Amino acid sequence: MRFTYFLPAWAVALGIGIVAGITIFGYFQLKRPLQRTHRFALIALRILAAAILLGCLLAPVIMEKKDVTPPTHLSILVDTSRSMALEDTPAGETDSSRISKVNHLLFDESSQFLQTLESKYKLHLYRFDTGLYQSTIPTEGFEPMGNLTDIGTALQETAHAWKGQPTAGVVLITDGAHNGSNFQIEDIVALETPVHAIGLGSTHPPKDIQIQNVDVAPIVYTGHENVIRVTVVQTGYTTESARVSMREADSNRLVDAAMLTFAPDATEPETAQGTKHVVTLKMTPETEGNFQYKVMLPTLTGELTDANNQKTFSLKVVKAKLKVFYLEGRPRWEYAFLKRVLERDPDLETTTTVLSAKARPESLLNQSRSYYPQETPGQPPRFPETREALFKYDVLILGDLSAEHLTVAQQEMIIEFVEMHGKAIIFLPSHNALGRNGFRNTTLSRLLPIQIPANGCREQKADFALSLTQAGAFHPILQLSDTYERNTKLWQNLPPVSRVFRGFQLRAGATSLIESEGGESILLFQRVGLGKSLLIAAEGVWNWHFGVGAFRDTAYQTVYPRFWAQTLRWMGQQSDVNRIYLTTTAPTYAQGDTAQLTIRAYSQTFQPQTDAEIQVSVTTPKGATFPLRTHIETTETENRNAGIYTAQLTVDEKGTYRIRATGIADNVPLGEDEINIHVHPQLAELESPQLNETLLKQLAERTGGTYLTMAEAQSLHEKIKIEQKPIFVDEERDLWANPLILLTVVGLLGTEWFIRKRIGLV
Repeated sequence: MRFTYFLPAWAVALGIGIVAGITIFGYFQLKRPLQRTHRFALIALRILAAAILLGCLLAPVIMEKKDVTPPTHLSILVDTSRSMALEDTPAGETDSSRISKVNHLLFDESSQFLQTLESKYKLHLYRFDTGLYQSTIPTEGFEPMGNLTDIGTALQETAHAWKGQPTAGVVLITDGAHNGSNFQIEDIVALETPVHAIGLGSTHPPKDIQIQNVDVAPIVYTGHENVIRVTVVQTGYTTESARVSMREADSNRLVDAAMLTFAPDATEPETAQGTKHVVTLKMTPETEGNFQYKVMLPTLTGELTDANNQKTFSLKVVKAKLKVFYLEGRPRWEYAFLKRVLERDPDLETTTTVLSAKARPESLLNQSRSYYPQETPGQPPRFPETREALFKYDVLILGDLSAEHLTVAQQEMIIEFVEMHGKAIIFLPSHNALGRNGFRNTTLSRLLPIQIPANGCREQKADFALSLTQAGAFHPILQLSDTYERNTKLWQNLPPVSRVFRGFQLRAGATSLIESEGGESILLFQRVGLGKSLLIAAEGVWNWHFGVGAFRDTAYQTVYPRFWAQTLRWMGQQSDVNRIYLTTTAPTYAQGDTAQLTIRAYSQTFQPQTDAEIQVSVTTPKGATFPLRTHIETTETENRNAGIYTAQLTVDEKGTYRIRATGIADNVPLGEDEINIHVHPQLAELESPQLNETLLKQLAERTGGTYLTMAEAQSLHEKIKIEQKPIFVDEERDLWANPLILLTVVGLLGTEWFIRKRIGLV
């Protein structure tokens, strides 16, 4: 004890002596006789009360030790993702799912798990899947509703929430599935928080079959047989068979089916989930539109779950095969390679014919007859003799022809074919067609995007590298890659053409799409009447079929067929009212995914429409419709709009989303496009449903925690090793302000007054 106002001992004694002296003097000066006991009692009471009041004036305080040790926190994280609903026990047991075992451990009256921990630590209960959520004790236990599991984020957020506070660590109750994000164990170790893991489930893969992937082109054509490759992964089955079927989603009509036997086969690849099998199904759509199909597997005996036995996908079916007529004047490599490409394209119905059966003597074709594709002997295709026969075609390709190869009537038919019926013509000439006696002297010259000089075009033989013009950089037929930079690189490094033609003039309205390194126009386009005209003023385009040197890779070896496929498809479109093209990165998504939408807008000359007003509307599976904001995408190397608009859509509902894009530029409609995407439940939780004991043990060992099975969970309180020293602080307590002192003083003075009253002094 100490005094707030310190006085010397003699001063305190003097004060008490003065009070005592005055009191004694006063009571001994009373004229009325008092009994000795009364006199001394009154003096003692007065002196004691005065001494207490004098002591209070010095403000005495007492020093005490107070325990201020903060509570030790312990966080419990419960995995509530969908994999926790799985059952690992034999069929017939009731309530044997993983989450039910967790609920029993935490909330059952017979379990003292939480009560034991609460006696030592301050508990914080959380549930987690892709996010972390603080939870109170649920009335009916936890429900496994999360689509994915993100262990790393849950541990990091928990550690940061109690950073700086004494903690015994984190209790992680999970099956170890982690598919919500990527994390490194070193990142968790750096948190300096022990992880005490309790694992659920079996470490052995359960019996299960699942459709892992459906590989199908997002756009197909009517009347064209399409192949759908279904990837099936299975675990636990060795001799069973399953029927893989494809049905229309709306009518449930069977489209195709195939049997699959899970017999041991060394040729089948092993995966973390088991063996992988690829099943091929076929379909031939008959009508245009957007359709949904579903691929299904039956539920086998003992299978873990049938939630992953079905996938639905969307298909956009467009016009049937294009009809192409290719008329060549003489055998040459250009004809040989293009004929092969046209005949191998399943989306084309091609007729080819060559007017001269012999190649020039100096041509290598004379020494390579086995390579050159011959016509059927005795039955060479003929140029259509009537307008009706010609107008059945969508695209006409004219090779190296001379003026005498086509009659005036045939030339008039071709002009009407293009100008009046909106069809397309592609000129693939050489020295004959562009020479003095070529197309210049025919009425077909009005369809050419160039004017041939009186003496014909000059030709030059050499290797000419190519480059895209500003107009060609974004033209649909020249897009060999999905990015501007990659597409530019592909064109710059393609094999060169071997001959170019010079000396011509471009007609008004003609557009140059490709130039040689000398500035000569190689690929030119022009609208003629209602139709289109395209000219390739060079030879050696067939060289694009090959990769060269360092550029011999898959991308380069597919350039030649891709170029012609895109050219013919675009040229064959008779109407350009629609200049809006909407695409997505995939035809199907899982719930919670973000769909990336790309809208390309083009002007009437099919240049990027950089000032378009794009509107996107989305109709959800439940029927709700809302607009979607679009963003302008610029090229990586130049800060300019490439006519590409992007949007993002987070798909949370199961079913089919209908997406529609429209565009307007300068108050002129650009058209519209519509696609459907199908959203299925997130199945990543079911791909590897077994207990990931390796991950949990590593987390526990590296962070200083412990790993327990569900059967050992009740002993967790014994495994947690934490030593926290108690913390004490000195605390002052005022004695003079204690109510008992006041009561004591009042009691002493009151007793004195009572005695005085009793003996008649008052």
